[in-house]
Amino acid sequence: MWFECLQICQSDPQYSGNLKRSKGFYEEWGNLTTIKFDDWWKDHKYLFDEVMVKEVSKVSHSPNTIVLSIPLNENVSTIIKDVKRIVEQKQSVRLDELGEDQNSRKSKSLGIGKYSFTQKEIKGLFHYQNLEMYKIFLQLGRPPINRNFLMKVRKSFDARVRSQLRRTMVNLPQMSDFERYKTNGDFEDVIRSVRRSIKGVEKTLTNVSKGRFP
Repeated sequence: MWFECLQICQSDPQYSGNLKRSKGFYEEWGNLTTIKFDDWWKDHKYLFDEVMVKEVSKVSHSPNTIVLSIPLNENVSTIIKDVKRIVEQKQSVRLDELGEDQNSRKSKSLGIGKYSFTQKEIKGLFHYQNLEMYKIFLQLGRPPINRNFLMKVRKSFDARVRSQLRRTMVNLPQMSDFERYKTNGDFEDVIRSVRRSIKGVEKTLTNVSKGRFP
């Protein structure tokens, strides 16, 4: 989803200023505007390689790792205490480098790879649904969020025979509902919810354009 968000940002002039400032951060990603994810992933998967505690034979230069010298003749509990102190200090420094507000985060975890995010902070399917809806919003030229827009979203999702969007968008009215109810007022709660979702995606896109996700 990060890929798709950045792809949208690179195609939308309103994010050009942020992308210019985060150019160094995304330099290794390249131009995403015309490439499919599967093709891009083949050459860029390494950017998200997992970082874990392990014995190494050579020094890593990843910004999300540190190299420690651990004496094997020291008490294990003392080693753990020292490692914890050093790691916490380095995590704080790294978060500052990323421009993250430590007080607003649930965890100091930096995730995986150079480009990482904390899975607990992302509701995958929920964000996927909203992003797909936002794509339709863009394709239609950012129309008013009303009954007509909801109907077009439903038609689009229903046309995706193999997609789980047909079944998972439970809060989106079915076509039979649009046949029964003809005014925006009949869908007031859904319209309000969709507007919030659109704004949520726009907030995510702004973060992505600045080099942060979600």
